[in-house]
Order: sequence, then structure tokens, then C-alpha cells
Amino acid sequence: FWDPARGEVGPGLESVDAVVHLAGAPIAEHRWTDAWKTTVRDSRVQGTRTLARALAGLPPKVFVSTSAVGFYGDRGDEPLDEASPAGTGFLADVGRAWEAEVQPAVDAGWRVSIVRVGLVISTHGGILGPLLPMFRWGLGGPVGDGQQWMSWVHLDDLVAMFHWLLTSDHAGV
Repeated sequence: FWDPARGEVGPGLESVDAVVHLAGAPIAEHRWTDAWKTTVRDSRVQGTRTLARALAGLPPKVFVSTSAVGFYGDRGDEPLDEASPAGTGFLADVGRAWEAEVQPAVDAGWRVSIVRVGLVISTHGGILGPLLPMFRWGLGGPVGDGQQWMSWVHLDDLVAMFHWLLTSDHAGV
């Protein structure tokens, strides 16, 4: 239906009432080589760019795009919210570039919302999928030194958030 690397979107978007964009290469399934980091960045930035440009040529509706809490960088105990500026580092750079790509849809009058998602937990997958077996086998333990902040959301709450964004008048992050 679409090829973000080529900037192509097939027919069919003109008949939709809303677009929820979740695509992007998984960040935790590979070693973070330079090549994989390029794949992670491009899958998010090019995909969002392709959709936003395609949507800009259609009558305005609703576009919900994801980003990630990595946008904030590692800020320790600093309280952060949607108005906090981007941090530093690879994930913050990806988040900043990713979010900027919705602009063509915004400029065309689409109601655009961005959700900065953290770790998704569910018994059906997400971050718990690879961790639960290790704990069941007695191999689980703290991740890191225990001082890292990990923003998480349950899949059901994330789905409810997307539903609210689709049916409310909210725009922005």
C-alpha cells in the first residue's frame, strides 16, 4: 500500500476519516550499530514524512502520529511533560526529526496529535514479552542499576488514548 523509502502512498487514503501512524523499526530487537540506528531513524522520519505529505493533498481530517519518550533524552530526576524541550542523544534527535515531519499535514489544516509513547506492557507482547520468560526461569533481575526512569503504558490505556485523540478536538503533543 505504501513505500516510505520511495515516498509513495497507494490509493485509498482519500476515503479514510483518520490516520493513526504507528510504523517504525523496533528499537530493541537489534544491536545499535550505525546501520541499525539509520534504519530506526529512517523508518520513523521517512514514514511520517510520506504520510504527512500525502495527507496534505486531501481534505483535512485527523492524523495521530506516534513519537517516543526518547524525545526527552536521559534527564534523570527532572520532571518532564509535553511542553518540555527535546533532550540530547540519538533517541532525542530521532524524536525531534520524527515529530517535525507532521508539519505538511498541520499546514494543510489536518488536526494532528502526537503521542510520545514509552514502553508498552501487555501479556500479549510489548516489553513484557521478552522479559517474562526470563523471570519464569529464575533468570530475571533489575534492568540496569535501578536508577533509570522507564516510562511505561499498558496497551489497553494506549488504545484508549488513541480513541480519545481520534474523537476529541485535541491537537499537538
